[in-house]
Amino acid sequence: MRTGRSFCTLKKKILIVLIVVFVVLSGLWYAFFYKGDNTETKTYSETPPTDAPSPSPTITPKVLIVVHICGSVNSPGVVGLEKGDRLITAVLEAGGFTENADRGYLNLARMPEDGERIYVPSVEETAELSLRERMEGSGFDDGSGSDSGYIKPININKARAEELTVLPGIGESRAKDIIAYRNRVGPFEKKEDIKNVSGIGESLYSKIVDHICVE
Repeated sequence: MRTGRSFCTLKKKILIVLIVVFVVLSGLWYAFFYKGDNTETKTYSETPPTDAPSPSPTITPKVLIVVHICGSVNSPGVVGLEKGDRLITAVLEAGGFTENADRGYLNLARMPEDGERIYVPSVEETAELSLRERMEGSGFDDGSGSDSGYIKPININKARAEELTVLPGIGESRAKDIIAYRNRVGPFEKKEDIKNVSGIGESLYSKIVDHICVE
């Protein structure tokens, strides 16, 4: 009888130990697995991971314009620009300036318009233009309200070679001939005397007679 009681008591103790172990293991499982999973999920929902994809930026389409650039550039032709580009960008797209380009004549900071034609002059062209501008009068009023395009006569006894080349049909070589004749023979007494210069005949004289003087 005593042995039977001892055996029952042992079974109760073992059962109690198993129950305690089960409770402890259940508590550990809840603490480390169930609660841990909930905490991680809650953290993720409140603070998204840093590697989450960001919203795509809005892309603004570029407005393109087309201009025709020619003159003293290395690759004249039609070039494409973005709206708001400056004139210097058009020059660079056309290969840049040539060696004889007048780089200071145009306003390179201005914005060209779509379809515009841009001419880059050479140094020689702007020098001649400046000379013409100095020699052109303001015109005279003939009663019609229009400008006749009158050009002040050039004094062939004082004009330099570059001034003489403004005259129709007078190039650099012929201008030097006029100066050489003037230095050798003396000043021209009348306009017709310029026909004594080699190469200036009646036909050429008729083109320049209204644009020259001797005083």
